[in-house]
Amino acid sequence: MKLRFMSALVPLFSLVGCQNIATFYPPAYKVLVVGDTLVYDGMITGETVLEAMRVVRESNKPIKTLKITSTGGEMSVGIEFGYFVKEHDLIVEVSELCFSSCANYILPAAKSVVINTNSLIGWHGGTKQSDELWELSVPKKDRAEFKAYLNRLRIKETAFFGYVGVDQQITSYGQTIENSCQVSQKTDGWYYSIEDLNRMGIRDITVKGTGLLNEISYKHDSGQMDTTNFKGGKITSCLLENVFDS
Repeated sequence: MKLRFMSALVPLFSLVGCQNIATFYPPAYKVLVVGDTLVYDGMITGETVLEAMRVVRESNKPIKTLKITSTGGEMSVGIEFGYFVKEHDLIVEVSELCFSSCANYILPAAKSVVINTNSLIGWHGGTKQSDELWELSVPKKDRAEFKAYLNRLRIKETAFFGYVGVDQQITSYGQTIENSCQVSQKTDGWYYSIEDLNRMGIRDITVKGTGLLNEISYKHDSGQMDTTNFKGGKITSCLLENVFDS
């Protein structure tokens, strides 16, 4: 799993008096309620998801839809956000991008899924991916502590997929199937056909336009007054075909 989509904080440095003081700000995001829709644009972090839950709680009318744009984020928080989506029986509308933890935990929890024109979705691993893959992302000195955390997170993820009734391997088929398009095309992630998503338990999916994008440039600038320090990056995804014929 490539951790460049998992970072929870963006470091910014400011000059205060005569000292350089390192300060940390959350990545740019936008969370608000418009009519019966929760709009969520940004990474999945504890702060942002808590704010989303608060604005839904304070809304004076029932929320029916989550309109989301996200590169993903913290896996444990993504699972909790997925529970929230399931328990509120929300329609999920993808606007532009739903990658990593967004695809892992938000799409499986949806009442139904609408993917807007010119959007990209992508999976690139979950808690059950191989220990060898995790070790590529974790410094050797931190692996023992991380493994203990990962074991707890694996239990949590398994319980979540049992609750929403979706195949947990949706997060990792692209890493385990021979001749995976992610390997051959060197993409950041992969996506599935509607038929395979149905087989895995995600049903009632509508894709608008001519189909899903294979690459998109995205900038974490939602709700940010000064976007000077935010640079866009290209995210790529490929169609993993015939999953259950392999």
